[in-house]
Amino acid sequence: MQFPLSISRESRDDAGFATKMVDACLSEAIRQTVSDIHFQPRRDRWEVFYRIDGVLHLAKSIPQDSTTSPVARLMSLAKLPSYMGGVPQEGAFQWTDEQNQPHEMRLGIFSTVHGNRAVIRIMGQGGAVLSLDQLGLDKNNIGRLKNTCDSRDGWLLVAGPAGSGKTTTLYACLQYIASNEKNRSVLTIEDPVESIIESISQSQLQPNSGLTLAAAMRSAVRQDAEVLLVSEIRDAETAEAVLSASMTGHLCFSSIHAGSLGSTLRRLVQMQLPTYAIRSGLRGVVCQRLLRRICEPCQSVGSSNANCDHCHGTGYRGRVPLFQLIEFDGSDFSQSIFNRIEAGASADELDQMVYEQSGSSLRGEANKLIELGITDANEVFRVLGRHA
Repeated sequence: MQFPLSISRESRDDAGFATKMVDACLSEAIRQTVSDIHFQPRRDRWEVFYRIDGVLHLAKSIPQDSTTSPVARLMSLAKLPSYMGGVPQEGAFQWTDEQNQPHEMRLGIFSTVHGNRAVIRIMGQGGAVLSLDQLGLDKNNIGRLKNTCDSRDGWLLVAGPAGSGKTTTLYACLQYIASNEKNRSVLTIEDPVESIIESISQSQLQPNSGLTLAAAMRSAVRQDAEVLLVSEIRDAETAEAVLSASMTGHLCFSSIHAGSLGSTLRRLVQMQLPTYAIRSGLRGVVCQRLLRRICEPCQSVGSSNANCDHCHGTGYRGRVPLFQLIEFDGSDFSQSIFNRIEAGASADELDQMVYEQSGSSLRGEANKLIELGITDANEVFRVLGRHA
């Protein structure tokens, strides 16, 4: 996949080469609704990759210029010090596109043998915050999520790897609450804030402030909040603070990097949270992935088209959520899961138990999408592998 970046051969001899390269890449990425841009240095060239619908594509290979570097330009935009060679750095900057629209960018710098590489996350590229009804879920799952959002306490965890749509689902839940109960006090602790939701209070951690997620959580509880979002559970201290809030009259939402229900529960146990507390506070776990949709124009002719402008020849365009919601409501089913946890069951054993008792699995949900012609077996294998 190649994108027509407007960088001429002559411009590489220009003192402003790095600025022109960065501007061209960012402009094209905005037009193509790219979520991430990678600037990767090689021995004699720069390779620029775009992540579209969760997959990296080589967008351009550009010979290096000996006097300027696109990564140095990005570091300048984010006001990162250039003298800290070999040290990973993170920063943020705002960039204005050709239509004079501002875009928030998150920048990560990492040293390699050929120099610094950079990865940019373009915030809010998915557009406006989606409602629960716009997530692409079936009516049953939408109804169950709405029931959870109507609760007055408890903890909903959204689990999945990076880029699986966890934040989109969490924002949709908060949007539902804000739209239905204007006077309900909602507070978020995010790193970073990816989209703005009206009628709620959103806060963003400052990387150099020394304020940890756990410390911010303790302060948030004293803000008379009824609904709390902590963007990600990263450590035991944060998990303990959220779990405690969920048991004292707060409805809590957060995400966690875990591949399945079993691995999510095992992670909480490994954080030394008491099983009885998890049993009391955890209301449910959402496990999700994103699968690419089959390109409709390509599907209409029976195969992918290398020249298709809609999907850039990949055969896919857009994504659909793969969704599994397990509720803990005091039923015999949920009690049996926690009994197995206390008995030391592994993540795989817990997942197998859920499948046997509920018939629910990510693989089963994926097969339904294949049968409906929304995605195909190759895409399911790419996302789930052989086992799920």
